[in-house]
Amino acid sequence: MTGDITTAPSRTRLIPVSWDGAAAHPVGGHRPAFLHGAALADALAAVPPDWQPRTPVPLILLTG
Repeated sequence: MTGDITTAPSRTRLIPVSWDGAAAHPVGGHRPAFLHGAALADALAAVPPDWQPRTPVPLILLTG
């Protein structure tokens, strides 16, 4: 995953992302408790508290 994401200590965050098959990019609406960006997303990224930029994260695909 790429992008400027703030992790949360001791919490995994769900971030709405656009996925191009190679990387996931935040689509906005990724502040804590805001999932309205999911309407524009291809997937939700499960970002662990120890995440580092450009490292893999699990994706929950929203489109088929």
